[in-house]
Amino acid sequence: MSFIENIEKLEQVYLLGKESSELEALSLQLGEPAYRGRQLYHWLYTRRATDFDSMTDLARSLREQLSEIASISPVEVLTDESAEDGSYKLLFGLPDGMRVEGVMIPDGERLTVCLSSQVGCVIGCGFCATGQIGFRRNLSTAEIVGQFTALYRTVDTRITNVVMMGMGEPLLNSAEVFKAARLITDPDGLAISRRRFSISTIGWVPGIQAMQKSGLRLKLTVSLNGTTDEQRKQLMPLSSKYSLASILKAASDYAGSSKQRVTFTYLLLKGINDSLTDARRLVKLVRQIPCKINLMEYNEIGDQFQRSSIEQTEQFQETVRSAGLTVILRASRGRDIAAACGQLAGGYQPGTGSTIP
Repeated sequence: MSFIENIEKLEQVYLLGKESSELEALSLQLGEPAYRGRQLYHWLYTRRATDFDSMTDLARSLREQLSEIASISPVEVLTDESAEDGSYKLLFGLPDGMRVEGVMIPDGERLTVCLSSQVGCVIGCGFCATGQIGFRRNLSTAEIVGQFTALYRTVDTRITNVVMMGMGEPLLNSAEVFKAARLITDPDGLAISRRRFSISTIGWVPGIQAMQKSGLRLKLTVSLNGTTDEQRKQLMPLSSKYSLASILKAASDYAGSSKQRVTFTYLLLKGINDSLTDARRLVKLVRQIPCKINLMEYNEIGDQFQRSSIEQTEQFQETVRSAGLTVILRASRGRDIAAACGQLAGGYQPGTGSTIP
């Protein structure tokens, strides 16, 4: 559907999320030369403009026309919170009244933003607040990029890293996520390095394969969280659609084609997947794949699970490290504002889909 057809149907049009070629086509539809679209692209992504009046090298008549028929971003910042460790969490409102959250994590010279790809999530992981909401809908490219630009406006320093690890399973919304990744990593736009853009998945094999075919060469993170298919089925119900063997094969193929190490994350849960037997199985599963392992501590969302003890965590880590693998214990950030991994709920009441006042 063309831009003009959207207008005729009285559908709201957002310019964030559109590539340069689409904005050039828009300019032609409005009776302007194509290069106006490239100027518009520059204002949206390089300058990160929030209104049309600031686009001073566009004719006033064009700016007025754009303000009548389009908006820049569909994302509205509803609330923002800061954690004791310097992390930020923003609650975003979307045009249909739904909500998602995004997080900003400073770490020395690195500034990472964590973006959402869906409202809720269909995977149903018991240890994740998003999984308890249920699935509502996919986010559009404009809504994903809109989170990025809104987070960018909250700080004076440059964002260095992007992780698609917020609400949702990114590879179940791969078309919109990949398009957002192209825009965010465009050197002539938002200019995040592709090697600093990571997509996290529970192991959605068709999505990993699509990511490989896309040629984007983004970083791949796979959440294992178990060393047997039975463990993963217990912890992440929908993940059982694909076996560990098929997931590891897809991850290995991706590492080979992208020439990058895969990151495997492993959430340690007391008495469930944190035994030394699990540690040794984990080594056997991934040792032939170019990878690193991030061990994660559980961030409480209820009383169904418990965090592994410090002693057990250290023994698990040492067992993996002694096998010659790179293994890092990732520190939880933003726990005091429910911004840590597994805690994002977007202001929804778990299990009901309704928003918390």
